[in-house]
Amino acid sequence: MKHILPFLALLFSSSLFAQNYFNHTYNFGDIDHPLAIVTDSLENIYVCGWFEDTINQVPHAFVLKTDADGQELWRATLADTSKFYALCLTHTGNLVLAGSKKNHCYLTSLDNSTGSEQWINEDTVSENFWLATVDEILDSTGYELFVRKETSGPHKIRYLLYNPLNGNLLLEYIDINTVSGVAYTSGLMAPDKVWTGGGYDEYFGLVWYKNFGPGLSAYWTFSALHVAGVEKYSAERGSVVRYFIWGDGTYWMAVLTMNLDISNPDVWGNAFEIEHTQDKFMVAGSDKYENGKFVITGTVENELALWFIDHDLTYMKEKTIATTYPRAGVDVLCLPSLDMILMGTEQPDSTNNSTDIFLMKLDSSGIVSTPEHKPTENFTVYPNPAADKLYIKGNELNLNHATAYFINSTGQTVKTVTGLNDPISVSDLPGGLYIVVVYSDGKLLSRQKFVKK
Repeated sequence: MKHILPFLALLFSSSLFAQNYFNHTYNFGDIDHPLAIVTDSLENIYVCGWFEDTINQVPHAFVLKTDADGQELWRATLADTSKFYALCLTHTGNLVLAGSKKNHCYLTSLDNSTGSEQWINEDTVSENFWLATVDEILDSTGYELFVRKETSGPHKIRYLLYNPLNGNLLLEYIDINTVSGVAYTSGLMAPDKVWTGGGYDEYFGLVWYKNFGPGLSAYWTFSALHVAGVEKYSAERGSVVRYFIWGDGTYWMAVLTMNLDISNPDVWGNAFEIEHTQDKFMVAGSDKYENGKFVITGTVENELALWFIDHDLTYMKEKTIATTYPRAGVDVLCLPSLDMILMGTEQPDSTNNSTDIFLMKLDSSGIVSTPEHKPTENFTVYPNPAADKLYIKGNELNLNHATAYFINSTGQTVKTVTGLNDPISVSDLPGGLYIVVVYSDGKLLSRQKFVKK
């Protein structure tokens, strides 16, 4: 799961999108399992998972925070047998982690700045269950944490709602549908709508989508060995990145999209053949830039790999990254700056299966260099803060043909305006921090911070 959320203070560094590339490793135990990654509006990075000994026993959950340069700021671990599967940042700026502790469901909130514990909710009744995903939603009742509850073997689909301020359980919902696979990824499609993805069984993937009202849930199955991610494709559609095997034994990667309106489940997308055997090719995680390009990570021929798919789902490019020690991509995070954070595991010792965690900050083409996409024009967004009208001042020609995207604190595009010579009404936007990104003909012209009063 990936989210881009702000600190609540209104003082921001002028180097918000400074191009500070890095390639760092971090070590917790003999075998490190990084699983989920998020970032905030300052591009600090948060990673969670668990670490084990050399025989894959005695797991201990961890969470790591680095700054935008990849320098470690703090880390926290659990002494008890435990795992973290997912994390999110809430509207208060606190970090919430979902997982298991002593073989029971476990949810905790940590202070964003220090890593100190704010609250915990530990279930001591439901043995052999864990919390697999966590997202903060905003519906008519306010902010809530939406969490998928999982267990091994056939089980009913179920979710929980928690109060993000104190961790109190608000609701447990058990669906009528039974699955044998588990959820392991999720995406916020709208403030009150989450898709969760994972396995239906050994050969099929599943996305379950919920509108948080009676009868407003459904699930969608498709051929998949792994679901690499669920992302918001557009204002009307969500998307799924899947890895699957075709009937002739070839391996494929596909992006499928479907209407967010579950009463009209129109599905379309495209698949791309990967000419590698299964033991030489694995798709692990994915994310999507605001300009629509998908970035997917995994391994090819034992090398770290990236795949790029355009917004029209008609073109794919494969890139491998040579490294000193064997690396496997686990997930990738697309940043508003058009850079990316690539997360995964590194095997520093060829004589055993020990692993460390790596984080790499790359540009939009997957290399450590000056980005191809830089703002090319000097634009001004004013007044800032603004309550009603906003003006964008820049080159006259560019303004006539440009489009502005307003990206909110959850990384979602909430407003799109084409033709920028006229004042832009922002009265419909909730108060908070936004990034205003201006494009023309697919070319990045400007990025500006904007605070709505």
